[in-house]
Amino acid sequence: MGLVFKQRFNKKTMKKYNITNTIFKYFTIPLVLIGLVIVTNSCETTELDLLDNPSRLQPDQASEDLFVSGIQLGLTAFFDSDNTDNFNGANELGMQVTRMIAMTGGTSYQNAYTPADLNGMYADAYTGVMIDIRTLIPLAEEKGLYTHLGIAQVSEAYIMMTLVDYFGDFPYEEAFLGSENTNPGLTPGKDIYTAIEQLLIDAIVNFNKEESADVANDFFYGGDESKWIKLANTLRLKSYLQTRLVDANAGNKITAIVTEGNYIQSSADDFQFNYSTTDVNPDSRHPLFGISFDNGPLDYVGNWYMNALVNQKNLADANINDPRRRYYIYRQETDYTAADEQKKPCISEDRPAHYSTEETYCNSVGSGYWGRDHGDDDGLPPDDALRTLFGVYPVGGPFDNDSGANVRNRNVGLRGAGSSMIMLSSYVQFMLAEAALTTSYSGDARAHLDAGIAQSITKVLAFGQQLPADEIPSSLVPSASDITTYKDAILEKYDAPGLDDDAKLDIIIEQYFLALWQNGVEAYNTYRRTGKPDLQPTLLATPGVYIRTFPYPDALVNRNSSVDSKPISTQVFWDTNPANFID
Repeated sequence: MGLVFKQRFNKKTMKKYNITNTIFKYFTIPLVLIGLVIVTNSCETTELDLLDNPSRLQPDQASEDLFVSGIQLGLTAFFDSDNTDNFNGANELGMQVTRMIAMTGGTSYQNAYTPADLNGMYADAYTGVMIDIRTLIPLAEEKGLYTHLGIAQVSEAYIMMTLVDYFGDFPYEEAFLGSENTNPGLTPGKDIYTAIEQLLIDAIVNFNKEESADVANDFFYGGDESKWIKLANTLRLKSYLQTRLVDANAGNKITAIVTEGNYIQSSADDFQFNYSTTDVNPDSRHPLFGISFDNGPLDYVGNWYMNALVNQKNLADANINDPRRRYYIYRQETDYTAADEQKKPCISEDRPAHYSTEETYCNSVGSGYWGRDHGDDDGLPPDDALRTLFGVYPVGGPFDNDSGANVRNRNVGLRGAGSSMIMLSSYVQFMLAEAALTTSYSGDARAHLDAGIAQSITKVLAFGQQLPADEIPSSLVPSASDITTYKDAILEKYDAPGLDDDAKLDIIIEQYFLALWQNGVEAYNTYRRTGKPDLQPTLLATPGVYIRTFPYPDALVNRNSSVDSKPISTQVFWDTNPANFID
């Protein structure tokens, strides 16, 4: 029999440095100040109190530059995990429930995640970066540090928007008041969105002011305020698309942003955090690189996602391949002949009756693509040497060169020098394509689809060019003709006679998901907003209600008398779709 430990168990026992440690290693004084109660090794989050702690620095002793560094690192940890929160960053949680990587915590949605599983994401925000933000803002205002202030405001807007998107109503208006209110009540998600919109507008105003001093370390944009302004406007655009089901004026708001033209349109303005190859003191590699290449892979790539990437449906030529597939994922084997029931128990099991004949199941994706079905809660079999791994984009792993070589070496690919892809120009194009079909925004959906595919492929291939030439055989690098052929095939499918807007939206969202590799935040939001793409069922025939919002974190409910638990069927304010809309 194979190993029976759950994936979640293995993740909880990992001992690694986290991205937040970078703050303390690179700088000489702490960033998380003023009554930040220390998060213990158990990953249990702490009170929302903001009390003076005599062992920590006070605001009048603080360095605004160190705060800004901490805020940027904290936002990244919130998005992509910091290796201390059971790897449940916002990105990975979103990828799991949208089949990008396998959801293995439970066969039903109700038992897939416990409230304690959400404590890490909560701690990253509430006992980390949000404390830094709220401490920095008055200091920056007083000293005329307007770029510092704008970065803090944009970061707060992204974090709070994401918390609403994942949990619904959340403590905000009464939060971060220290001893004045240690049990802040819930602020309605709609009100938080309204506050976020104003926060982004205020940030743009601040970026346009003459600051008294530049930011010492701008990890995202190198001190270019114009790029931060584009990001702020892009987050506004995102929020308008997100709320289109409850705001009849969303299309006009999107049109205003597009007309002004000051949003992310080029990869030069992409909002991404770049990691390094340093693996100790501190480990500054992409958080998902270590769990894939240091001690054996802990994640499975979702079979649905690999199938969409490798075997797209209804293209003019079945031999047309997605140019990104070798960059996204790496096969350790190129066939399954050596697999047995111990390594792949489902080999001897019948296809579930509720799976259609078109659904991928078990090992049916193709040669060497070894993933897991959605909701497969079996233990971990001894399949480390067969499992498909994360590739060069964006985690910093290896390029799939058809060698089928087993990887047991952390010195592969970019050695973890990947990136967290938080908001890219290609994403914006797909958002606008959706808006053109679903709101009063009058843009050309087909043109946006075309641009989104092109920008995504260009980004991915350029990312792979960081590898030494001998690691990417020239014969396997997609040519300009390959890229055009792929893109034209998608557009031909889009142009098929008789397709209505809903069918065209299917194509747009499927392509969006393929561009969203390693961004589960936008995937989760898009799936609930549109009900697309058509995803693989859970392995269990009756998985129960889909997670319309995650359960409130255990630390929040247990330590805040103003907050009660809620069911996962609770829908965020912008999600007005039927209860059984998605599964």
